[in-house]
Amino acid sequence: MKPLDAPQRALAFGANPPLSLPLRYFLSAPLFATLAAALLAWQGEAALLTRWSPLTLAVVHLMVLGCVSMTMIGALLQMLPVVAGIGVPGTGRVGAAVHLCLGAGTLLLAAGFWHENPVLFRFAMALLLAGLLLFVGACTVGMWQYHLPGAGAVVAGVRLSLASLLVTMVLGALLASVFAWPGLLQLSLQRLTDLHALWGLSGWIGLLVIGIAFQVVPMFMLTEPYPKWLTGQFSTLLFMLLAAASLSSGWNGAGALLHQASLWLLAGGYALFGGVTLYLLARRKRPRADPTTLFWRTAMASLLAALALWLWPAATPSNAAPLAIGVLLIGGVALSTISGMLYKIVPFLTWYHLQQRRDISGRKPPNINQIIPERHAQWQYGLHAAAVLLLLAACYQPMLARAGAALLCAACLALWLNLWRAARLYYSQSNYHHE
Repeated sequence: MKPLDAPQRALAFGANPPLSLPLRYFLSAPLFATLAAALLAWQGEAALLTRWSPLTLAVVHLMVLGCVSMTMIGALLQMLPVVAGIGVPGTGRVGAAVHLCLGAGTLLLAAGFWHENPVLFRFAMALLLAGLLLFVGACTVGMWQYHLPGAGAVVAGVRLSLASLLVTMVLGALLASVFAWPGLLQLSLQRLTDLHALWGLSGWIGLLVIGIAFQVVPMFMLTEPYPKWLTGQFSTLLFMLLAAASLSSGWNGAGALLHQASLWLLAGGYALFGGVTLYLLARRKRPRADPTTLFWRTAMASLLAALALWLWPAATPSNAAPLAIGVLLIGGVALSTISGMLYKIVPFLTWYHLQQRRDISGRKPPNINQIIPERHAQWQYGLHAAAVLLLLAACYQPMLARAGAALLCAACLALWLNLWRAARLYYSQSNYHHE
């Protein structure tokens, strides 16, 4: 295998999938986030009293599965052929099937939590496992191919994030089985839940964000490339620490020390990534921060804040700390990252596909910056940042929950509207025939 060098900036656009493939994911994701925020606004304080509340679990899974994972799966199906030259077999059919299973399964899972209905959990498990296994299987087959030179760091991060997704799925299936068939399995729910969250947030989402950042931060935000010592075996080291922390979970004596040491080193690794990213963004070639840069700065600052709160939980009331960490990681890190990414990917893809159809449509595509005007993205970022801050405060003062959720609902709807305008522009111009 070739050494993991810094990712290339030249992309293989000849392998670009149809725009409809990623757009169905990108337009669905903000709607799931809007639904999660609307439920939180409806329930208010009740959904932020404890992380074990069925209401809280419904909101969290709508956000993590329906929004974050939905966006990342769509982005991977788009990026693997272009960035790494990796063709996912049956991309169109696989993409449609996974989108349907993920969307329907997420809704059923949230309804299962909401109503505490075993039958809903069974249907949700079947759909989610089918869709996610199909996605992982197709990507795994594709990754047997030779990837483009310079894409090694990105591909390594994707491979490890997919392995983490498999672990997350197994743990999630065990947890869902407890609700789907009550009394059948006697499991330690707290330990399984902690491991499920650890692999989902630190592995599947965290490692994928790192792998994608190695490509998109230098390319879209005009920074210097990440240093080679970070793009080498860094993702592999984090994965090994994640595995060590999981295997030593629940051990006593020396095993407990190993568990704590693994968690501290894992947190230190993510803090290092966050610090390096903030450093690169501070030294970018364009001093004025566009919305994508603001979103990524917010994501990295939220990551550092969440790690500090995780390592020193005594600084906050015990019940509020896990909720605050969840708000920072899901709203501050994951949602900020994917929002910033979408504001670069969607306009560029829209422009590129319109350019490819120029001979058919007879129309010159608009400038990339005109597809989603920057002022629209700036306003949406302001709503998003205010919502994250209010929800973070609501973990300590639950009376703020409805206000924070209402702002988040508005921010997610604004994100969807901005993306929908780009999609409408593409379909209106691509169907236009020059007389």
